Amino acid sequence: MSKWSILIGIFCFSSHPSFGSVNLKGAFEAARVNMESIKRADTFVDQNVELKSRAEAAIRPTISGVGTYTKIDPPNAAGRSPFLLTRQYTYGLRLTQPIIRGGSLAALELAKENITLARYLKDATEISLYQLVINSYYNLGLAKSDLKNVEELKNFSQERLKVISERSSIGRSRRGELVEAQAQLHIAESQLFEAKSKLHEAEKVFEFYTALNPSEVNLDILPPKENLSLDHYLQKLASRPDILASGQQTKVAMKQIEIAKGSHYPQVDLTTNYYIERTGILATSEWDVGVLVSIPLYQGGGVQAAVRQATQEKRISELRKDETLRAAERELTVSYQNLIQIEEQLKSLKEALSKSEEAYKLNKKDYQFGLVTNLDVLQSMNMYIQTKRSVDMLTALGHINQKNLEALTGVLP
Repeated sequence: MSKWSILIGIFCFSSHPSFGSVNLKGAFEAARVNMESIKRADTFVDQNVELKSRAEAAIRPTISGVGTYTKIDPPNAAGRSPFLLTRQYTYGLRLTQPIIRGGSLAALELAKENITLARYLKDATEISLYQLVINSYYNLGLAKSDLKNVEELKNFSQERLKVISERSSIGRSRRGELVEAQAQLHIAESQLFEAKSKLHEAEKVFEFYTALNPSEVNLDILPPKENLSLDHYLQKLASRPDILASGQQTKVAMKQIEIAKGSHYPQVDLTTNYYIERTGILATSEWDVGVLVSIPLYQGGGVQAAVRQATQEKRISELRKDETLRAAERELTVSYQNLIQIEEQLKSLKEALSKSEEAYKLNKKDYQFGLVTNLDVLQSMNMYIQTKRSVDMLTALGHINQKNLEALTGVLP
């Protein structure tokens, strides 16, 4: 028997007739549209695109309108010199082209790296959302299945109470057996209230993520993919968005170091002015061109401190990357082992389900001949229903683990 055949065969609640047309993929697509986390991630990408535009603007020429006006108190020694203007003004256009700006190119590269990082983080957000949808999707299916099982328990309990009541009325059953049957029905009703409460909670969680009607959920009944080796999954970790993001953060930190070092470099700007009107002896000169050079000599040690800070940030990002990878490997390994364990547990539970159902039917029959007590029938009935509930729960966990195993390697539906 295939290692997944048990999951497929026992997953009885997946074909519940009340389920609609929304499968896991549809639920995830709805969550993508509905959840603010994805919208924030999209906005973060757009924000970094605009930061790149700002970085590009820092190395492009700028054009501005300039003007000056100066009124001079004439000096006593100047007399009536025709070269002395007490009212001077100019206005025109100025173009400034940065030639050397320490760290400006690194800032542009940083902006590009940040866009890549934002996209990786968006992909990682989608993976995290997918895992939440997986849990809410299958928990909703499990809650529906569990309610059906408890309703079956209530029906069995009502049927049992009816049988004992009839027998008790003609003296064929003891008063104690009637009380046992009544207690059993009350227990089943209590469990039914609890099952309904859990279903309501599961519906609200699913609705929160997807904004879909929970009654439209249709659990996937297609067989899961054949389980691959653990090494196969581990090898795919390198392409997982959050792992890529942690590596990208190291690249970002390296650019921060370059930017910090850029403050050591001189700044050179080409400046040209075109004068629409000016006064004085240069009144007939319409333009000029100049080069402005600024060489940092001493800045109080602040630049070197910034370089050391950026270097330490790079070291932190490298450690964070290693930790993220190790945590991902651990999580993947645990999920894989859980899946194998669930598979083995289901083999035993399948046999237990078959035997408990048989025991319940036999005890009902034997009770008619006085071979067993009513308590034996009630115990076998509870065991049968509890085993069904355990099978459904474990099967749902199997699907959750299998889908999460894919998600942990960055695979979306």
